Amino acid sequence: AGALGLLLYKAIWKEVSPPEVTVRVFSVVPTQNGFLVRFHAVNQGGSSAEGVVIEGELRRGTERAETSHTTLDYLPARSERRGGLFFTQDPRQFDFQVRAFGYEEP
Repeated sequence: AGALGLLLYKAIWKEVSPPEVTVRVFSVVPTQNGFLVRFHAVNQGGSSAEGVVIEGELRRGTERAETSHTTLDYLPARSERRGGLFFTQDPRQFDFQVRAFGYEEP
């Protein structure tokens, strides 16, 4: 009874944290039309996120050479999704940055 009460208490009173999305690149693949950057987007937060915009940017010094973005329809709390960004130039030849750019609340 005590364990059930504790679980019920946590289910009702738990504080829900916002989405906390991190993006990690796991490969760069040459394609017929350029390059594909494959990534993992991980939501370590306590809330789900919809329409998560992922942006990749190629820079050389202060100059922006190319950007690419995609949208993940849904990223549940404490979960992971995979995706890809297309570039015409090889990201390995630039200062490459990838990040979650924004989301919507479900």
